[in-house]
Amino acid sequence: MTGLSGREVRREIERERRGGELIISDNKNGYYLTDDPAEAQRFARSMRRRALEITRTARAVEKAAGGGD
Repeated sequence: MTGLSGREVRREIERERRGGELIISDNKNGYYLTDDPAEAQRFARSMRRRALEITRTARAVEKAAGGGD
């Protein structure tokens, strides 16, 4: 549709988000703009929880590989 790869689309979405656009996503609708601050806050909390889980998993893998603190 856009001629961009999935990776390029995600990079552009990230750039727009960092520029202040309220682009959120879910499993049902994919990416979309919202004008609902509460919805955007829920999305941000979800991203923070996901980031925490990714960090915990990375630490466990590093530890198992002998490289963790």
